[in-house]
Amino acid sequence: ISKKTFQTDEIGSSRPRLEKSIQEKRERLLAMEGESLSFKEQLSLLEGEIRVSEETIAAVQQKIDVLEGELKGSEIPELNKKADAASLEIKRLQERLNGIDAEILKDRLREENLNEKMAELAAKRESLDGQKAEAAARKDAAAALIVGLNEKLALAQAREAEIEGELHGLKGVRKELLEKTLALQREIDQAERERDRIEARRAATAAARDSIFSRVSDLRAQIEGCGVDSTAEPPNSETVAEKIRALEQAMRALEPVNMLAIQEYDHVKTRYDFLAERRSTLSAEREAIIDKLEKYDQMKREAFLASFAEINKNFKQIFQELSRGDGDLVLENPEDPLAGGMTIKARPAGKALHRLEAMSGGEKSLTALSFIFSIQMYRPAPFYAMDEIDMFLDGANVERVAKLIKQISGKAQFIVVSLRKPMILQSRYTLGVTMQENNITSVTGICTSNGSAGEGKSSASTG
Repeated sequence: ISKKTFQTDEIGSSRPRLEKSIQEKRERLLAMEGESLSFKEQLSLLEGEIRVSEETIAAVQQKIDVLEGELKGSEIPELNKKADAASLEIKRLQERLNGIDAEILKDRLREENLNEKMAELAAKRESLDGQKAEAAARKDAAAALIVGLNEKLALAQAREAEIEGELHGLKGVRKELLEKTLALQREIDQAERERDRIEARRAATAAARDSIFSRVSDLRAQIEGCGVDSTAEPPNSETVAEKIRALEQAMRALEPVNMLAIQEYDHVKTRYDFLAERRSTLSAEREAIIDKLEKYDQMKREAFLASFAEINKNFKQIFQELSRGDGDLVLENPEDPLAGGMTIKARPAGKALHRLEAMSGGEKSLTALSFIFSIQMYRPAPFYAMDEIDMFLDGANVERVAKLIKQISGKAQFIVVSLRKPMILQSRYTLGVTMQENNITSVTGICTSNGSAGEGKSSASTG
């Protein structure tokens, strides 16, 4: 009996130790709830320890059963009470163990939920990685396209600047040549007038000389006709003086006579020939400059008409897609398009042909957007910022415009401010913006095209 009493006491003393061990395991189990990284390993370890505790309790229960069998029929009430107390304690411990098992089950269910969420997050992450890779590829392609377009644009701008510089220089040369030509023309006119004056004076001098020679011949003839011998005595002084006075009077009638007229004429003639040759050279240079200017004008005209034809083609296609109607771009002066303007003629579906000024607000918006997109298709820009372009459009037209923007967003990025649902649904990224009570604007939601940004103005980014 003393041996059994000792064993019973030993079992009774082991109960607090077992209870403490179970309590420690319970506390460790509770602490493991916040440790997500090693949750599975700790849970498995704790379950192993609980199994060991269960085996220990089973062994204790077995010993108690043995002792109860040995003590059956004994008259020692103390031992029975201790055995009953031990059974009650074991039952209490078993209930606590069952509670721990229930908590373990809850933890397993929680673990399964976490695993499902982790799998869902992994799938979303994989999808986002795919979208990120696609966006990176499109970004690289767009960057390469932008680099190529920038290079072409730089070459075109450099060529344009070069042509503008040449044109400016040629205009300056043309102006200078015109001024020189006018100056030379004035000099030539002056030289021609001087030449005419000298020729007139020379003609007058020659006529006077011929008149004098003729007069001398007449006088000689008169002398000979009078039978006066030239070897005879000269006439008296009065007669000679009278003749001298008559001759001086005749000479004075011929004055003034420029004795250097012939020499001056030769000098003016040489100057005139030089100026005439220079005028011919300047005229040839002027014609060459005019030809080059006409060539540049022709090049600009051809480039403009080629661009206009392509943009008009795009306009017809886009306007038909947006409004189901017909549209056309018409030059006011087809013969000289750079000297005139352009008219937009549009006929939405079921409407008569109108000019832009006679259209409604929605029709004007569709026409203007068609024109902008037609230019974008011909020469895309890196990105476009549009502020409530769908304000005057009905639902069907908003949806068509949104689909068109999404379609061409592969070539450029579109940032669109809109309050219309069809536009927001077609965007790739959406920012919802609201006004707070303190009049401060705040972003209330960021989502993909399948989400919702909440109420308020949204900035929809496509591309």
